[in-house]
Amino acid sequence: MSESQVLFPAEIALLFGGMALAAGGIFMLAIQYRRFGRLSMVHTLATAGTVIYLFAVGAYTMLPLPASKAASCAANTGGVELDPLGPLRQLREVFAPGISHTLHSGTFWQLALNVILFIPFGILAVRLLGMHPVAAVMLGALASLTIEATQYTGLFGVFCRYRVADVGDLETNTLGALIGVLLALTPLFRWIHTPQQLEASAQWRPVTRGRRLWGMIFDLAFITAAIAFAEVLQALALEPAVRTFLGTSQDTMRAVSSAAWVLPSAVVLLPLLGARRASLGQRCVWLDVSRPDGARAPVALGLWRALLGTGGYAALSIAEGLVTGSPAWLSTLSGAWILAAGIFLLFDRSGRGLSARASGLDFAPRSAPESAPPR
Repeated sequence: MSESQVLFPAEIALLFGGMALAAGGIFMLAIQYRRFGRLSMVHTLATAGTVIYLFAVGAYTMLPLPASKAASCAANTGGVELDPLGPLRQLREVFAPGISHTLHSGTFWQLALNVILFIPFGILAVRLLGMHPVAAVMLGALASLTIEATQYTGLFGVFCRYRVADVGDLETNTLGALIGVLLALTPLFRWIHTPQQLEASAQWRPVTRGRRLWGMIFDLAFITAAIAFAEVLQALALEPAVRTFLGTSQDTMRAVSSAAWVLPSAVVLLPLLGARRASLGQRCVWLDVSRPDGARAPVALGLWRALLGTGGYAALSIAEGLVTGSPAWLSTLSGAWILAAGIFLLFDRSGRGLSARASGLDFAPRSAPESAPPR
């Protein structure tokens, strides 16, 4: 295997894995906080590593791609190998001349890399996902089978078959997953806490400035994603080519472009109708909104509190998207609005923030299912 064959897939994995983490990392943190009641640095790093690892598996098993389907059909380099004893025969052949020959054999390193590539899979399936060891090995085998099926079909018909689908690869990949599972069961990887361990350690925690700030960050992520989706849908609806392709009238597409903003509105408003009156971000950090005496907050007050924070930013952004030729100051105002709310929260000793203080509401930390707040 040449240096370029080793480095190119790794570079692709780092590039696209990094892009995926940049775009979706904040949502992974939100899910982690929502599930375990806190953020774990080890769990976060393991999750980030898993994303890059999965891109690496795809890159090493699928790249380089053919220039075109015609080129792959003309090259006719793909095939299928159904000999289940193939890896054993290959090992016998490379070991026969001696260990020095073996260590310089491309066949040996190809087999070894097939095993090594799936060792992290077994470790992560057991430790990060908390899977049963047998299920983890089966998942590894299923993942390898999916890869071989993809190679056999040429990316499911995108190309002609351009790589060899080998049952021996399925066996060596599964062996790697098995080795990973066995390693995961040793003390060597106990530092990666399983989901069950993290859930068991979830406990009541007081409202802090940091906790409120994470809730605001998560809210901004959800709102920004919804607004980005609405903007894309609006742009497509106003594109003449799309209207021609769908065969719909201009008025209908304009209605679609306006309706796109229902999503960010729903992201802000619907959670406030629940008994907790908490936004999506606040729900992720286990916070409920209530009156200072603990009574349920009225919907109107909950809405007013939201508009003084991330909800106000969302309202201004939605107005900017709906109004044709909206003034530039509207965008500036929405940014200044959320910046002011964030700065106030950073310097608010109580950790309640501007929205809670102005609305007269408070935040109550929600307990884990098996824990209760101190009396």
